[in-house]
Amino acid sequence: MPILQKKIWIILFKALVLLGSYGFIAYRLGFDPTLRNQLLNGELSTNSTIWLLLAFFMMPLNWSLEAIKWQILLRPLEKTSFRKAFIGVLAGIGVAIFTPNRTGEYLGRIWVLKHKNRPAGVSITIAGSLAQSTVTFIVGVIAGWYWLTEVSKPGLTNLNQMVLASISTLLIIVVYFMLPQIANFLLKYNWKKIIKSALDGVGSLRIKHQYSALIISILRYAVFTTQFIILLHYFQCEMQLIESIVAIGMLYAAMLIIPSITVAEPGIRGSLSLLIFSVFSENEAGILAASLTLWIINLA
Repeated sequence: MPILQKKIWIILFKALVLLGSYGFIAYRLGFDPTLRNQLLNGELSTNSTIWLLLAFFMMPLNWSLEAIKWQILLRPLEKTSFRKAFIGVLAGIGVAIFTPNRTGEYLGRIWVLKHKNRPAGVSITIAGSLAQSTVTFIVGVIAGWYWLTEVSKPGLTNLNQMVLASISTLLIIVVYFMLPQIANFLLKYNWKKIIKSALDGVGSLRIKHQYSALIISILRYAVFTTQFIILLHYFQCEMQLIESIVAIGMLYAAMLIIPSITVAEPGIRGSLSLLIFSVFSENEAGILAASLTLWIINLA
């Protein structure tokens, strides 16, 4: 397929995702007067504002953990202070908001690094994102399995689904820990200088740094999952803890798989939240409000 034609199809697909996500929310607003009145007229029921503040004040913890993870992964390349890493993370967030698929995050961060280390900094940042994606995917697989066996079709155990889930989980873990070996293998071929520098960055990663990054990614996942649960409680979406964790796990896994642009993320997040969480709670206005509030708090 020609490159131009491929780009056109990608743009059309993203436009379809954008229209579909916001269209679904508009559909629910149009056919549910209660939901429409609650959202548009500010008639949401909430608990104490302390819960909202608690979720908000967890934001610095979220990004501090990301800064520490990036700082650790950068060690073989460049010794970076926590302050410098934190500034880089915030710069990446700022640029990511205005770029497709959040690609600007990688470019935004590297400005705090030495010029010669920036190509490698991009690849190391991508490795850090893969660590987070690995955690998100694994939790999503577990949540999806729970959904199939306990919610959708209770008592049903499908061996094929279990094998597929296990293989998928194992594969992403292997790919993550094999990144340095893959990069070093690719270095055997002739590449442009900037590509070679990027591969050198990933090739320099140490297994202990990858383990640390994965552990910090688990902690980060726990932080924004806790934020989500707190906001669900704040907006009076009363759900059992296990139901909240399963729904959040499925939501983030779905967000990981679906390609999007920043402007579409609130719509995709909102529409998926309505689809998944409404199985456990009838408070659709609260579900939508909790999902979008978390997106705003964590700066997308």
